[in-house]
Amino acid sequence: MSMTKTRALFTRADYDRLPEGFPAELLQGSLVREPAPFYQHQRVAFRIGRLIADRIGDERVVCSPIDVYLDDLNVLQPDVAVFSQPLPAGLRHVPIPTLVIEVLSDSTARRDRVAKSRIYLEHGIAEVWLVHPVDGTIEVVTPAGRTRHAASETVASAAVSEIALIGADLVR
Repeated sequence: MSMTKTRALFTRADYDRLPEGFPAELLQGSLVREPAPFYQHQRVAFRIGRLIADRIGDERVVCSPIDVYLDDLNVLQPDVAVFSQPLPAGLRHVPIPTLVIEVLSDSTARRDRVAKSRIYLEHGIAEVWLVHPVDGTIEVVTPAGRTRHAASETVASAAVSEIALIGADLVR
């Protein structure tokens, strides 16, 4: 007779007991811990956040780390989260954003493209942008599908009309 061990799922309640700033996300009931991103990744994420904040105001954009509580098994930290309305000061948890932007890293690109993009869309996020931090290409993922944009193209958000970025401007 063989016995199979099952792993208990990590939940939002478990996640909430972690110390503030603990470098992890909750992805489909698994705690995913990552080291800090490389400099180029953070530089691109900061530039994206700054450009968006210049267009729509800094009370509608948040850069990581920020927890986005999607459900009991998914608490994700997009590199940039954009909201349709200004967020009031003093929030402990942010609402579900309208647009999330992930800056791809070699170690997380597959997870960002597949699992996280799908989970974001399933929870009502209108658009997911995946930005390559070296070549400046941008993939836009929506419920209708996925489009890839060259670094020289202007990418306009269908979900947040004020946002239009050129990938090459993000990585220079």
